[in-house]
Amino acid sequence: MSASHPAHEVTIGAPTRTTAPGPSWSDAHHQRRRAQSALATSVISSLERSGKWAEWQQVEPRLAGFTSLEEAREGWRRRDERCYQVVAGLTALGSRRGGDDDDAALAVAVLLEEGVNRVAMTLTDVCEIDDVNATVWEEVKGAEPQMGCHAATYLLRRARQRLSRPAAGMVSRVDTTSLEARSERMNSLGIGSDPGSGPVNLVRDAVLTVPEVEDPVEDLADLLTWAREVGVIDTDEIDLLVELLAAENDGMPREQAQRVVGERHGVAMRTIRRRRDRTAARLRDAAPKYLAAIA
Repeated sequence: MSASHPAHEVTIGAPTRTTAPGPSWSDAHHQRRRAQSALATSVISSLERSGKWAEWQQVEPRLAGFTSLEEAREGWRRRDERCYQVVAGLTALGSRRGGDDDDAALAVAVLLEEGVNRVAMTLTDVCEIDDVNATVWEEVKGAEPQMGCHAATYLLRRARQRLSRPAAGMVSRVDTTSLEARSERMNSLGIGSDPGSGPVNLVRDAVLTVPEVEDPVEDLADLLTWAREVGVIDTDEIDLLVELLAAENDGMPREQAQRVVGERHGVAMRTIRRRRDRTAARLRDAAPKYLAAIA
């Protein structure tokens, strides 16, 4: 942490698994809450003493709506939409390519405490709450300073992925995090390698070109997130694609999936098909820009 204002000691690095029997779910939940509360209290107190929040507001206008980290934390709990921009602003301040302020990176972990707790619960067999906080801190430090309102989702997803990787010395308790299992799942969703496509994966029927990576699920998610952020498609269109893919993954024939999804939305199957095709066409047209953006 910052040498001048060490807000809270967080051990940076891969967590170490132990073989000792763990506490019950309830005990573990309370322990995580206590750890989160201790971190928040430490960081908030440090920022109050140092006056850093006011200093940050002078250079980062996205923090202007809140007088302190504690107030922003309460706003996040109320689902105040301004807090998404606060996370993005703090990420810019904390990133090594931005303000490189360690305390700002810690402030992000404090704001994302609910998401951090969810990640810790999901990976309870391989890490502790402090490991998740440390990993979120690392992701902030390595993030692009220009991250937008989806910074919170991105940081938590990246932290979960990093903690789940066998290369980090851990094996996730969720089988579907393995490359083989995810590849099988993507094939069942209609997403896989096309021998004639060269070094790309194709989303069948949608004709979405995305670069070949280790994790096709992550790559598709990145494509859809990028498309939403630049205005190619909106959240409702993404939700429709995911819903259709999930229905097919459950074993439904494609037309049945379209009919079932249409019934859920109160529209005809042909309307669902038109919406899907229209969304796919926009993604296909935007694919070259996406490839250029991540090159």
